[in-house]
Amino acid sequence: MNGGSEGLAALIAAFSARTPPRTGSLIVTIFGDVGLSRGGVLPLGEVQGLLGTIGIEAGLVRTALSRLVTAGTLIRSRDGKAALYALSPNARQDFESAAQLIYGRKLPLPTGAMHLGVLNEIADRKGQRAVLLAQRFVPLTATVMIAPQYAGFSPVVPEGALLLEAASNAALAQRAASLWPLGMLSDGYTEVARQAKKLAGDAASPEFSHALLARILLVHEFRRIVLKDPFLPSALLPRDWPGLEARRAFDAAYQALSARVAQSP
Repeated sequence: MNGGSEGLAALIAAFSARTPPRTGSLIVTIFGDVGLSRGGVLPLGEVQGLLGTIGIEAGLVRTALSRLVTAGTLIRSRDGKAALYALSPNARQDFESAAQLIYGRKLPLPTGAMHLGVLNEIADRKGQRAVLLAQRFVPLTATVMIAPQYAGFSPVVPEGALLLEAASNAALAQRAASLWPLGMLSDGYTEVARQAKKLAGDAASPEFSHALLARILLVHEFRRIVLKDPFLPSALLPRDWPGLEARRAFDAAYQALSARVAQSP
């Protein structure tokens, strides 16, 4: 790839190595990072052009877009002969909510306490569990679910369930890695920090000409991790937790790449 970089090549390799290829997921990232700033609308040709740069065939892109239309994520229309894709109203709301986490605009602030959702043994426990799972609660026992308490946020309590408050303690810290995917998140954050630092340096190189593609792929890698982060209080995290370093490195690289994109003709 002319005008590429080792950092960009590593991101492309990481995406291509996943089986099966997640073309649809990467398209979601493109609409989140590029599409939202343009009213949620992108032409087919632009999406195909971006993904063609990393070897994804135009037909595969068209198929992935059609699946996103069927799923209700995108809406398809035409402008003359050009096919246009736009975020559906519901998807736009979801994208904007995810963007708060990805770009650090509004991050959850753990208070240090925990919410306990106690399920009613007689009522619809399956339904109660689904409501709490959607709010990032995880099972602690068969009838108790747990989630961090965040400043300014109150969970929706399903009918028939109880919501209690508990303090974080050493016993819960010992169980944290079995309740939440801390190992996977730690590895992911460490890799994102490494990639971001490399790309921030690449963005200053006069030979670097794929800033937009690099930014999209970096956002895609970070998105895969940060949207799974439960944002636990520090007392429940390992001492060497790399989340803050990854956030700083991502922000610096994103700003550097965005400045390079703005300079592009």
